Amino acid sequence: MKQSAGFHIDKAGLKTFFGALAIILLCLYACTPSGDKTIKHKKIDFNAIHRLLYKNPEFARQLSMADLDSIDGHDLKSKIALLKAIGSSYAFESEYSDAVTFYNQALSLAERIEFYKEIANINNNLGMIFNEIGNAKVAYTYYLTALDNYESANLPEKKVGTLNNIGVMFLNMNNKEKALTYFDQALQPTIFPKDTILVASVLNNMAICYLEKDPDTALYNLDKAINLSKKVHNQYGLCISYQTMGNMFLKMEENQKAYDAYNKSLSIAEAANLSYQHSLSKIGLARVLLQMKQNDKAIKLAFEVMDKAKKNKNLRLKSQSHLLLSSIYQENKDYKNSLLEYQKNIETQKDLNDRTVINQIYDTEVNHLNRKNKMQSLDLERKELVIRNKNTLLLSALVIFILGIAGFYLIYRNHHHKQKVKLQETIIDFTQKKSKAAIEAELSERKRIGTELHDRIGYLLSLTGLQVSILLEKKTLTEEKKGSLLTSIAENIDETFDEVRNISHNLSPSLLSIHGLKGALNNISAKINQSSQLKMSFDVFGLDATIESLIEHVLYRALQEIINNVIKHSHASELFIQLVQDTDQITLMAEDNGVGFDAGQEKEFGLGLENIKSRIENLDGSLYIDSKKGRGTIISIVIPL
Repeated sequence: MKQSAGFHIDKAGLKTFFGALAIILLCLYACTPSGDKTIKHKKIDFNAIHRLLYKNPEFARQLSMADLDSIDGHDLKSKIALLKAIGSSYAFESEYSDAVTFYNQALSLAERIEFYKEIANINNNLGMIFNEIGNAKVAYTYYLTALDNYESANLPEKKVGTLNNIGVMFLNMNNKEKALTYFDQALQPTIFPKDTILVASVLNNMAICYLEKDPDTALYNLDKAINLSKKVHNQYGLCISYQTMGNMFLKMEENQKAYDAYNKSLSIAEAANLSYQHSLSKIGLARVLLQMKQNDKAIKLAFEVMDKAKKNKNLRLKSQSHLLLSSIYQENKDYKNSLLEYQKNIETQKDLNDRTVINQIYDTEVNHLNRKNKMQSLDLERKELVIRNKNTLLLSALVIFILGIAGFYLIYRNHHHKQKVKLQETIIDFTQKKSKAAIEAELSERKRIGTELHDRIGYLLSLTGLQVSILLEKKTLTEEKKGSLLTSIAENIDETFDEVRNISHNLSPSLLSIHGLKGALNNISAKINQSSQLKMSFDVFGLDATIESLIEHVLYRALQEIINNVIKHSHASELFIQLVQDTDQITLMAEDNGVGFDAGQEKEFGLGLENIKSRIENLDGSLYIDSKKGRGTIISIVIPL
């Protein structure tokens, strides 16, 4: 029963309060689903279904769906477990759209009966899906929710799986040191899991972290994972271990060992009917064959995987097949088909994001944020009720002694409480606005990338196609004209590769990974100073190589946005950048001598600066703008380390 905002207990109603409370508790108890009251019409072996998921996901899904139709409608806990198993079977096959649908159905039921263990499990699985498609921010939100609910369920050992998944998230962000800290936490003796399958997964992920810097340690972890997986017949884990081993030997150019590892993975996947892993193993074999100069065998495997991807409508597998074919055609010096396959890979990736992210994930993200805000609101109401009850009891006790003092004290407490309520309402509103801004910024970035691909790459490919058509159709062209057309076609191809490289660099700046923030700043300054329009200078103090890649990336994007605004709007002739790092924080200051603007009259920033401001605040940083008309502009960014 929800308490109204104006609820209070006076002396006349004090006697009835506890009676009403008792009635409410009895009603809640009677209406709360209980495992003891559930009538089960069929005994279901959930452990067997769980084990089967790793051996044969499709068969596990068929059994779960059959059991779902046969159980009693009031047996919500069994229904939750079966819906979750169906979602997991789709996730193992990378059918993420269907997986999210069934996970959300299970999550809705679990939240209805406050089944904290399964709420945590499902949030953990949803986080894995979002992480797999590259949406780390949403994945991290789900993982934190999972950890909180494992705490509520008093299941600290279950945190191991979520810690492992957070490590995978940082591994996908190429922050291997950070990933290893979470994998080490997952294998701490104090919470060491009994789940052998989970331990094998952690060991596989640790091996991936060590692939390049310490192959011996990577191989040691893989051997341990393989032995554990064999012990419990974990075919899925075995498949992943041998694929990882193949990747390691491929990087080391030990082609025969890589070929043997991928072959083992292929055999396991085929025997266990792991369709997606079977195709991934074929892709690995094809890359080994390509490295061994057996291009004909490699392209045969690539087309087999492509046919499987089209048959199963698996966009992720289709994207990887296009990328593999692009590499094979490039090795065969068939640059036209190589570029065509690379473009198809980009288009397939966009389709994958559109289908999974826009149609399913954004709805899930909005629902998650709404649930979180609703929980905050309910928590706020509970706190209000507790505070009011305390005030009432305190007032009843103090009236006996000093009525005046009790009155003043109650007024003070109520005033203090109202301030807390206003503050929390402001925080909730701010969280909603930030979430909306993040989604809008991401959609805007995707639209920009799509426009660049259409306007730049599309134009160059159309022009090249026209020139090739002329060569094919007009047989009477002179050798000089043919040579001119071929030269133009080659130039178009080079320019297309340059455009693809530029778009790729804009998505993940290579300047940062190669030269670091200082080198990137030097490169930008050199390019700007080539023109006479703007002179740029900079100073760097205390910057070292230990700065986190996320902070470095945000500062680099902020620099790009600031410089872009100076060039477009400020009419400045000079720009000075200062970057200072000390033990506690890193500070970026940009000062120009442009026309300036009245910062006090600006109600909000432009979309670019608003996006940068949101990223900085997500790092607990601050952005300050000091500007007046005719005096230039100073922008300062401070991020704590």
